Amino acid sequence: MEFGPKMIPLPKGFTVAGVRCGLKNKRNDLGLIVSESPATAAGVFTTNNVRAACVDYSREAVAAGTLRAIVVNSGNANCCNGEQGVRDTARMAELTGQELNIDAKSIAVGSTGVIGHLLDMSKVEKGIKEASTKLGVDARAFMDAILTTDLIEKWAWTTPGNSEVVSPQSLAQRPFTAGEDALMIGFAKGSGMIAPNMATMLGYVITDLDVTGLDISRILKRVADQSFNCVTVDGDTSTNDMLIVMANGASGKVATEEVFEAALKAVCVSLAKQIARDGEGATKLVEIRVTGTSDPKKIARTIGESPLVKTAMFGCDPNWGRILMAAGRAGVPFKTTDVRLVLSAGDEEHVLFEDNAPASFDAKRVSSSLKSDHVLIDLNLGEGETATVYTCDFGYGYVRINAEYHT
Repeated sequence: MEFGPKMIPLPKGFTVAGVRCGLKNKRNDLGLIVSESPATAAGVFTTNNVRAACVDYSREAVAAGTLRAIVVNSGNANCCNGEQGVRDTARMAELTGQELNIDAKSIAVGSTGVIGHLLDMSKVEKGIKEASTKLGVDARAFMDAILTTDLIEKWAWTTPGNSEVVSPQSLAQRPFTAGEDALMIGFAKGSGMIAPNMATMLGYVITDLDVTGLDISRILKRVADQSFNCVTVDGDTSTNDMLIVMANGASGKVATEEVFEAALKAVCVSLAKQIARDGEGATKLVEIRVTGTSDPKKIARTIGESPLVKTAMFGCDPNWGRILMAAGRAGVPFKTTDVRLVLSAGDEEHVLFEDNAPASFDAKRVSSSLKSDHVLIDLNLGEGETATVYTCDFGYGYVRINAEYHT
């Protein structure tokens, strides 16, 4: 079957739905993912000490090892709402269980939106009832239901064992033909309050692979460290982060650890890049690759969270001093004599610093290339491992969105 921009395949044995129940002024705001049979499940969650009720509830649900469904609302984080918030989260699972005739304990709950406002449970109940009657294979309505300040839907899918990942960017260029093999697809939301530990977002990955015998919890943690924990937009870790994977085995194809982890990593890295690209007010994805030192990831993350670097990227300013400044304050020792800094954008590569001095480069030409929607900052600090962090530029839109978010 050929899939174009308006049609996305779901793994066998899964259905989804998305509806508008009125928690937001526009767009869908309540979604369901349902597996027709118990699915092996794993999850990673926010490390923030201030957590939404859904985080604790879903962590406990996932700990049982299997899930049947996930219910998600946007427009309200249901965080810092005391015992009432805890009860409302449990009630979302109960209502979903009643409508689907499954155990509420096998249902994970996700919420995203404004902190400190009680959920309007009459609207949530209406939404769950409606969504349960609209379950199908059209993923668009569900993806819309989990968005907040996001400008675009974020999804990625692959056929495990195949290195190609299909995403909104690739599908916009050409249709893709899916065979009868097993599938893995991930959905995510996130564009602000994005930082590692674990990258601020809601993420759900579903597959019809049979993962019997695999420790998918351990695999998921490894993959999160290589994908979502490499994303930063503004350095702020949210209260509602969660990444959940469900594998129901409906394809009958048994996955090896290598195949499962490779597919999961491919999907999650694609989603991580999409989140960074869609940062609030952003105009470009900025990929930061650091090689050398005892902790290249810490240096890359410090560069990625530097407002001065990010505003320079927005202004297409090849200000290499800001990049080296950020690297130097990361607290990881290195020698400037070892530094080589290269910016790659718009199919051009420009050396800005090497041999302990500024390189000779055409500032106007570099600035012009930085107008690309994807910029790579490649910082080599000598021998050692390489780490990559995904971020975006800071533009006027970020200030406007966050200044007006609550009002």
